Amino acid sequence: MLQIQLSLREKKYATQKLKILDVFDEKLKTKSLADISVKEIANELEISEMTFFNYFGSKKEVLIYYIELWSLQMQLLAEGKEPLEAIYLIFDETAEIIEKNPNLFMEIVASMALYGMHEKSIVVGRAERIVRFGEEIAYKEGGFYDVVMPLLLALNLPEKERNFAYTTLFNTFFATPLLMKCPEFGSLKAHYKEQIDALFQGLR
Repeated sequence: MLQIQLSLREKKYATQKLKILDVFDEKLKTKSLADISVKEIANELEISEMTFFNYFGSKKEVLIYYIELWSLQMQLLAEGKEPLEAIYLIFDETAEIIEKNPNLFMEIVASMALYGMHEKSIVVGRAERIVRFGEEIAYKEGGFYDVVMPLLLALNLPEKERNFAYTTLFNTFFATPLLMKCPEFGSLKAHYKEQIDALFQGLR
């Protein structure tokens, strides 16, 4: 199927770019972003450092690319679902991702804290979308706002309540995982659900 939809060159480019991302993901399970060198990634993939920079301008861009892919994955997950159901599913799925690699999430949060929200200059190309998701999906800009705000709008909340809900969900999403190393924390999924339940019960 991919051979029909993509040229060999497109498929090769997309596959290599996603491999770079996946190696970063794996390395971040045991190292900080600062301790991972481009040379180390290039050596593992048997490519030159120059080849790495043909795909990403910096290590920070790899994080931004990851966010873009996460956003597409979540928007795909939300398709055809009721808005509130979709919000729960997004938090549930993301909890699984974070629990598999909490260091990656911490690096994203640290990058946001130091440099602000990412620029919209990095996109996930058509070939990358097909290789990663197995189907051609429309590209939509990525980020927490782009995923969650359309769902809150679909709930038809008054503007003040909608803005409060967004801020609360944002804080829940990014702050709760920071407590994961605390004793008796338990499951991130459970904490997410508990806080979302409390939010929407309070808005009723």
